[in-house]
Amino acid sequence: MNPDQELTQLRQRVTELERSEARYRNIFECSPISLWEEDWSAVKQHLDRILATGVDLDAYLRSHIDDVITCIGLVKILDVNRATLELCQAPNKDQLLQALSVVFNNDSIDTFRRELVALGGGAMFYEEETTICTLLGESRNIMFRVVVGADCEQTWERCFVSLVDLTDRKRAEEALRLSKEETIQAQREMLARLSAPVIPISDDVIVMPFVGQLDQARMQQALGVLLDEVQRLRVTTAILDITGVPEIDAEGTQGLIQAAQAVKLLGAQVVLTGIRPAIAQGLVALGSNLDELVTRGTLQTGIAFAMQNGRTRR
Repeated sequence: MNPDQELTQLRQRVTELERSEARYRNIFECSPISLWEEDWSAVKQHLDRILATGVDLDAYLRSHIDDVITCIGLVKILDVNRATLELCQAPNKDQLLQALSVVFNNDSIDTFRRELVALGGGAMFYEEETTICTLLGESRNIMFRVVVGADCEQTWERCFVSLVDLTDRKRAEEALRLSKEETIQAQREMLARLSAPVIPISDDVIVMPFVGQLDQARMQQALGVLLDEVQRLRVTTAILDITGVPEIDAEGTQGLIQAAQAVKLLGAQVVLTGIRPAIAQGLVALGSNLDELVTRGTLQTGIAFAMQNGRTRR
């Protein structure tokens, strides 16, 4: 091959390399994801010196945060793309590079420490969700990922970092979570009302029948419903019917007494009906003080008492 041919081939090769570099730069700049091209060679050298002492890198960096800060300062940022400026709300690259201490907060430092441990242990990439702060003071949830460039495993002189903005997704997930919690709470309240329904008997009297176990949790739910209805309907008497309750423990009994006291504060009276002999014996055995309650054996007699009491009040 003569010199002219060699020169022609060399020029063609240079042209191909320039075109390849231009394509890479275009992809880099136009990527919608924040991309950072960095030189970590000084970081690797620092970690190698630490590892040469035989320490456990994770434990060491946890107790020597100053070395983590040192490694952050040793990272040489070669370039960032336009998406990075948009994510960090930076007007230009120079201002972004001058404000890295603002962008990378305490969460980011913890992420960087774990990243150092992974790469120091032989991994060629690491990713983790973390947060950054923009130059305008906004917090952003991101997926941070660093990859050691091909053919740079021994030096780390070319590393690529990507930051994927998860903020909108996180906000949507949080809104969905709150919506689910509100739905669950509404369902609980509905179940509470269904498990202890309030039945109006007249303008002055309501009945709340109980069926099944009557424990403290259920009494608390029922008490909230009862007080709301007493206030809303402005009744004078609330009948609590426990005909369908097989037994009542001390907490359930205390709940009935609290209900009577709370209703009395609203200007109404509680009548307890449906006390069977077995439950009566249990209440006596528990030493319950039912002075706050008017008691009747059946719901019918309780309603009759409440209606008569209402007419007497008029």
